[in-house]
Amino acid sequence: MKKKVWLVRPLPHYGDHLETFLEKNIVAVGYPLERDLTDTNFETLRTLLNEKGWGEGISNVNILVNEMSIGDIVLVPSSNKKDIFFGEIKSDYMYVSSLDEDIPEISGYPHQRKVSWYFEKKPYLRNDLPEAIKGSLRYPRALADITKHYEFIEKIILGGPSQQISEIEKRALQVIEELLESTEESIRLKAAEIILAR
Repeated sequence: MKKKVWLVRPLPHYGDHLETFLEKNIVAVGYPLERDLTDTNFETLRTLLNEKGWGEGISNVNILVNEMSIGDIVLVPSSNKKDIFFGEIKSDYMYVSSLDEDIPEISGYPHQRKVSWYFEKKPYLRNDLPEAIKGSLRYPRALADITKHYEFIEKIILGGPSQQISEIEKRALQVIEELLESTEESIRLKAAEIILAR
C-alpha cells in the first residue's frame, strides 16, 4: 500500500507546539473531548465535536485518528514561514489523558501519533520546495492530505536536508567568521559557539 503524505500544522488547541512535537517525537491535534477516540467512527466523532461546538474540526480529528497509517509521511511547517520538518508516522493513534484539558498552550492536544523525524530534526528550507508544494502548504486547515506530492517529497527525504542559505545568512556567517580573529577571547568563543551550533 502506498504511503500517504500529510500536512500537519503544530498549532493544536490555540498554541504553537512545534518544539513539543520535535522534543517528544509526536504530531497531535487538539479538541479535548475527555475520552479516548480509538475505534471511533466518523459519525460519532462528528457528534462529539458538535456537542463541544467544534464541528469544523471533524476532518482534522478524523485524519489523525482514522486515516493516518504507520509509515505515512508528515510535513510540519514552522510558524517562522521559513522552515519545514519531515517525519514518518511510527504509531497508531494514541490518547494522552493528562493533556485532555481545555487549557490553551499548556494542554488540549491529547490525540497524538508518534513520529520519527528525518534529518536529525533539522528543518528543510521552505524556499527550496517547488511552487506546487508551497501552494499546498498554504492550505488553511490543521491537517491535509498532500499525497499528490509524494514522489518529490520522497526525493527530498532520500536526498537529505537542503543546504542552501540566503544571501543575508551568508553575510552574517562572514561577520561571525571574522569575529573568530578577534583579539578578545570571549568574542572568539561566542563566534565559535554560534558556528558550531548551526
